[in-house]
Amino acid sequence: MLKQTQKPLSDDQIFLSSSTEQITWGELHANLDAKIEKLKEHGIGPHVVFVVAEDQVTIDDYLWILASIKNGGSATQADARQSRMELEGLIAGSKAVCTIQSNKITMLTEDLTPSILHPLEVYRGMTSGTTVKEFFEMYPFFWDYEDHEEAIVDGETLLGCTAQASTNHLFEIAPEFKKDKRPNILCTAGFTATYNPYNLLRIYLIGGSIHFLNYGDNIPEQIQKANPNCCISYPNAIKKIVDECPDDFNWSGIDYWECSGGHTPEVVIRGIEKKFKFKCIYNMMASTEADCHSRAEFRPGDPIENFYGFKHRIYNGDLKLDEQGVLWYKYGTRDWQTDGDKFDDKDGVWFYKGRVFDDVIFMKGGVKVYTGLVEALALEVPGVENVASCSKDEIHYVIYTGKAFIGDVAKHYMDEAQESKRPHDIYHISEHLYFSGPNKLSKSKLPDIVLNSHPPHIISKVNIKDHSRV
Repeated sequence: MLKQTQKPLSDDQIFLSSSTEQITWGELHANLDAKIEKLKEHGIGPHVVFVVAEDQVTIDDYLWILASIKNGGSATQADARQSRMELEGLIAGSKAVCTIQSNKITMLTEDLTPSILHPLEVYRGMTSGTTVKEFFEMYPFFWDYEDHEEAIVDGETLLGCTAQASTNHLFEIAPEFKKDKRPNILCTAGFTATYNPYNLLRIYLIGGSIHFLNYGDNIPEQIQKANPNCCISYPNAIKKIVDECPDDFNWSGIDYWECSGGHTPEVVIRGIEKKFKFKCIYNMMASTEADCHSRAEFRPGDPIENFYGFKHRIYNGDLKLDEQGVLWYKYGTRDWQTDGDKFDDKDGVWFYKGRVFDDVIFMKGGVKVYTGLVEALALEVPGVENVASCSKDEIHYVIYTGKAFIGDVAKHYMDEAQESKRPHDIYHISEHLYFSGPNKLSKSKLPDIVLNSHPPHIISKVNIKDHSRV
């Protein structure tokens, strides 16, 4: 089911565009209805569909998501650049009934029992898993707070998030988007992360526009062509956009920059300052399970601390920090729970200090790595017995035991993992060393143990990625 809280400014307004394609709001629904007819031919309705983009993402890849929603279903996505294991894990975790790739629908099951978790679900988003759980846990997204509050199954509100939550923060930053203007979002290349489909939901909800990039695009040229007024994505994706622009770009027009996550490096902020004229760069704190809840704002001339201090909160529930600074949240019928995000509280301003759990690590440039997937790749190599994906000082380590040759482990990562998910260093160590310290409870302690050890407990080491690389 589609839902809108405000309309576009006109039918001629572009809804979605790239360097080679575009579709207006006036053309949108005829396109969606044609796709719905194809879904119905396969018996697809209240189901999850899995859209796989090729190397170059198309408008159709995005529109299949909206078509599934309009058809009473849900959707999730990935792109062909992801590893086989990652794609298989995502498809299995999403409970999709089909894949859609290059506009071809391939059924995955003959069982067409509804696979959406609730009739108000519109998207299935990914969060991290570990080696003792599924690689990925998938949670439903909803249009707004009202729909989420109604999404109760077996007496309990479903975990998930809403398009409304982050949009509320955007409206506070840019109130003109509720009046005589609409957001025109510049989206980064690829179809891997949830952010671009999430932006699609936000833009449909409030009548805006999206211009998405593709790998190989001339980014300054695309900015000049599309003239976006905001750029919204993860820190590393935004960094790639800024890095591609010349130092003397001095572009005015992208007034608002939304970076999600407390790990945005200062170099990203300084790059925007140097190359763009802007009104506000804001830092969003959210999770798939907790929804969007806090933001920090940095405006021209502000101290850099303003970008990292989360002081503005809009939340359809309750938030609290415990004695250790760990964030807990509750909404709907659910009791208090936590994702393990930790903060320093300075007079009501929260400064992010990472996660107390080991399922996620953050690398250079704010890249978020799900350790469960990295470890699962190592375990595919014959002879690997125990493995830990962990980090220290933004260096990503894979540390393993067993009889596997380290060259085989390294080659497997080079063949199967995207560059951002490959470790910098791989260590083959003795089982005695692996279980010698508190790493059985906290993998974060393992790098210190290994880096301070010597043969025979360190069997071999190989570097497969430059430490300076994202």
